[in-house]
Amino acid sequence: MYDIANQLVLLWARRGPDYKIAVTDDFTRLTLDTIALCAMDFRFNSFYQDEMHPFVAAMNTTLGAGSSRARIPGIVQKFMFSANEQLRASSQYQKDIAAQLVQHRRDHATEKKDLLNAMIYGKDPKTGETMRDELIAANMITFLIAGRYELPHGP
Repeated sequence: MYDIANQLVLLWARRGPDYKIAVTDDFTRLTLDTIALCAMDFRFNSFYQDEMHPFVAAMNTTLGAGSSRARIPGIVQKFMFSANEQLRASSQYQKDIAAQLVQHRRDHATEKKDLLNAMIYGKDPKTGETMRDELIAANMITFLIAGRYELPHGP
């Protein structure tokens, strides 16, 4: 966590005192980079590029579409061809990246005590079965999204 926070502070220092900090974007990068590194030993390297990592951009597209679609009648959504294709492509990109991360870990085993290893090597105490790779990848996506977006609190 210190490593990622240090990257953010160094970025701000390099940009100088007159730079207007994009707090929302920078904290999105901070959060996702930290979660990915701590939970999956993966680096988005968000502070070494101007654009958001494509995974983050796809996640933002998916979440934004989900939020706006809630206000649009279903019949209208069916005719939103471009938006539907963008949503499908973004969702598929997230699945592909998550699947690649799982496969990379399987191909390059490590003793790290992180969430990804727990999902790959953990066994159900009743059945002794391990999780399927598709389920691990889906959980990784959910974990990143849940870490980024806090759910509203009730009254």
